Amino acid sequence: MKKFFASLLFLALLAGCSSEPQLDASSEEAFEQSLEAVAAEMDEERRQEFAEALLIVMLHNITRDDMMAAQRDTPPEEMASPYAGLDKMSAKDVIAEAQKIRDAAR
Repeated sequence: MKKFFASLLFLALLAGCSSEPQLDASSEEAFEQSLEAVAAEMDEERRQEFAEALLIVMLHNITRDDMMAAQRDTPPEEMASPYAGLDKMSAKDVIAEAQKIRDAAR
């Protein structure tokens, strides 16, 4: 049983050490830089799939409060970040999340 738990711990640590680039939603500039890093090694087809998935996830994360704030001309620095839901996600994560959203909409 100890070996089983040790194996699970090892796999969890290994998964956490992924070398796949991740999005950084700490600021708009950081997001743009990390977005370039995530998309840098993709071929055109994969980049298109990622762009679509990114749009789906970002639009899905917009709340009614966000729309109300925009209508009230709330200054951007007082509004929730549109990138917050994407922080620390890899391209695979974004594509998988978009697929979950599509599946739930059916």
